[in-house]
Amino acid sequence: MRPVVLVLALATCLVAPTARADDEKPASSGGSVDPSLRGPGSLSDASPQRRHPMLSFFLGFPAGYFGYGGIPFSVGARYLQPILHDGFVPSLNDSLSVEAGVDLYALGASRFGAALAIPIEAMWALHFSTKFSGYLKLGAALEIRFLGDWCWANVCGGVLGAGIIAQLGLMYRITDAITLRAELGYPGLKLGIGLPL
Repeated sequence: MRPVVLVLALATCLVAPTARADDEKPASSGGSVDPSLRGPGSLSDASPQRRHPMLSFFLGFPAGYFGYGGIPFSVGARYLQPILHDGFVPSLNDSLSVEAGVDLYALGASRFGAALAIPIEAMWALHFSTKFSGYLKLGAALEIRFLGDWCWANVCGGVLGAGIIAQLGLMYRITDAITLRAELGYPGLKLGIGLPL
């Protein structure tokens, strides 16, 4: 029994340092995420970057229209064009882009209405890894209201309206061809798929 215990103790001493050394290896640049945020494409990668335009499609839930009864929703599309590939902060992997597109809104059942919104947004993104980014979007949208009376708190609007956009978002690249997107803020929650061009 004693030789078996000695063999197990010796094997543990030999295997444990090897396992610990494997855990401490930096992530390779072959597509895996570097947990230290210091590898190629990470937040601290200040080398020159090249960003790609993106076409995105969204399903949204506009919080500003929940007073109409039912669940309002929107479908939309955006075209993202990078403007500053290396952003504003020299020590960070950031970028500035402009995103424009169209949203079609449908309101709830008790007072049905529909509108077409034409937004333009500025997006400042922080690229945490080659796959994962977070961003802030600020912008405005012109709304063309073509169904319903569009009353809110007993104040009825006209055919044209405008709104602000202020959202925080996340992007996660699944493959080179598909990126998942999520945004939360005003006018609401949006979930989408981006297709880099």
